[in-house]
Amino acid sequence: MRIFYLCPDISFPSGGVKTLYDHVQILQDNGYDAYILHSAKGFKLSWFDHSVPVIYLTDKPMFGTRDTIVLPEGFPNMMKQLKPFNKVIIALNPLYIFQSMPLGENWKSYGVEWVMTSSTVIKDLIEWSMGIENIYVIGTSIDHDMFNFNYGKKRLQIAYISRKDTLSPVAEKMIISNDRLFKHIDFVRIENLHFKNYAEVLKESEIYLTTQPFEGLNISVLEAMACGCICIGFHGIGGRDYIVGSGAKQNFVLVESMDFIELSRSLTALITMAKECSPLIETIRKNGFATASLYTKSHEKETVLQFWSKYCELRR
Repeated sequence: MRIFYLCPDISFPSGGVKTLYDHVQILQDNGYDAYILHSAKGFKLSWFDHSVPVIYLTDKPMFGTRDTIVLPEGFPNMMKQLKPFNKVIIALNPLYIFQSMPLGENWKSYGVEWVMTSSTVIKDLIEWSMGIENIYVIGTSIDHDMFNFNYGKKRLQIAYISRKDTLSPVAEKMIISNDRLFKHIDFVRIENLHFKNYAEVLKESEIYLTTQPFEGLNISVLEAMACGCICIGFHGIGGRDYIVGSGAKQNFVLVESMDFIELSRSLTALITMAKECSPLIETIRKNGFATASLYTKSHEKETVLQFWSKYCELRR
């Protein structure tokens, strides 16, 4: 059996794309015949280094009856086209599941029986809305050699990913216009960086701001936590799996989704606490670091291999 992970031809950095490549690498390293499947001939990613084999749909590859195609959650038309074939869905963002799906349809009508996801929130959604039983939560990993905490590198700057965080620029304008003491606070917009450069920005930043309302697990928050950033913003739905907004285990400054006014107030208070070296800052940092430490390559590998072992066993 060959395994093909369909990957969208997007050149900008994406946690979901990185996950697809990571899965194929794990499978390749453990004896599976696995490939990334792109659409356009010669398409290549430049923002992280990899060695996984890539096949292109423009070359019109032939899929056998024993092959399995892994499709991201936002491709309902492709699911319908491939209905006769063995399919697994990988669901990493809850919004994309229904955003493009025609009214009255669901994955069962496309012949989907197996689903992988990175979040228990998404697993519960699929079980409730579609009644699919074979849904498995697959571990997500952080490269802790790349994303780590060095207190000596930290400075009072606020990082956010500009492609997703539409409200972060609004918060930046509100804070800088409101208080002259904050005019020299740097907001660093992360965009189109190589993975290593992106990690360096997080290592240098005291605060990571996330205002995306629709996320899966939101691995960028976990990467920021691993780098010792104080994370603030919205849980994005999928972040409910690990975000703690209060109490002794608080690892995040949580704001109600889309409330940009409260977000700006909370961010202003957080900057002040950082300037004053508040003990709460170090508590949140320590708890965030502990949270991120749970997301290891070994756990991701274990769960990916468990899924495919069970899938292959039951399809014999």
